Amino acid sequence: MTRMRNIALGGLAALVMSGAASAAFAEEPGTFQNRLNGATIGLPLGAAPPPGLYTGLETAYLGLPATGHGNQVNGLQVNAIAQAVPLLWVPGWNFLGASYSMSAVVAFYEAEVLGAGITQGGNNLLATDPTATVYVFANPLWNPISLSWNLGQGWFVSAGFNFVAPIGTNASNFTNPDYWTFEPTLAISYLANNWVLSANMFYDFNTASGGNCCIAQPTGTVGLAPGNGYVSGDAFYADFTAVYKIGKWEIGPVGYLEAQTTSDSPGGGLTCADVAGTAFECGNYFDFALGGLVGYDFGPVDLQVWVTEPLTHSNSIDGLSVWTRLGFRLWGPEAPKPLVAKD
Repeated sequence: MTRMRNIALGGLAALVMSGAASAAFAEEPGTFQNRLNGATIGLPLGAAPPPGLYTGLETAYLGLPATGHGNQVNGLQVNAIAQAVPLLWVPGWNFLGASYSMSAVVAFYEAEVLGAGITQGGNNLLATDPTATVYVFANPLWNPISLSWNLGQGWFVSAGFNFVAPIGTNASNFTNPDYWTFEPTLAISYLANNWVLSANMFYDFNTASGGNCCIAQPTGTVGLAPGNGYVSGDAFYADFTAVYKIGKWEIGPVGYLEAQTTSDSPGGGLTCADVAGTAFECGNYFDFALGGLVGYDFGPVDLQVWVTEPLTHSNSIDGLSVWTRLGFRLWGPEAPKPLVAKD
């Protein structure tokens, strides 16, 4: 099994660690996203692997420590341990000259929100107990179509479509978004001359909240129900990998970028100006982080470990994060070998 098979799709848990820490990392107070930045680092998603069924396990240790900037309060720390399991099918079909694949990812996490009576604008942002702990089945991500073209000379490009369904745990304001996210994808990868280079890009469109999550009720505010009609602004995400292979090892720099591109909508007939200075914040979030990755090819299983640290971020909570990924193929369509070899 080639390294590209293991890395590119064996570890596809990365496609969604999305929900895996949506609650662990609130961008604005009480607002959770359906994608986690940095989750596809190490995966050249532009290149599809050979036909087969792939899976893996990705684990993230997030926010060690995490801090808030911009409209987010300082002094708030959010730690989480998240795990995601993917299932990717490459049937061997070709469409428009591209290799077709589809996948799904389920994720789970435990998160702790730590603070000491933090307030903003006179409003208490946390529950009466300053420490909140949640155990959550994250919103699953579905990828019904991904098309990968081999451009030659080691270059690959893929385009696809993901969506996140709001069917995960939703028991409190510290859990999953209760809205759908629709996500077109584009990835460009280079796999040649011992290099694995990739830019995996996603653009999120979110539907309106049904009122079950996400928005903390500002004290003294009339007419704003938590999450009632709230729409999180559209956002662009990109994960970057540039590693060099030395035998079974690989090492190199990695990073991620996320940027909210349109404004939030509070819903309920209100605008961001109506709720400015309360626990409900409408500032656009931005994150840029760099780090490093080390990987080793054990043959049937590939292992990657990477660390990221934000260089700059606003209206968000982010911090040092440590990731691990195991990837492998469950099944392949190769013809069985004969029991008796011919002379």
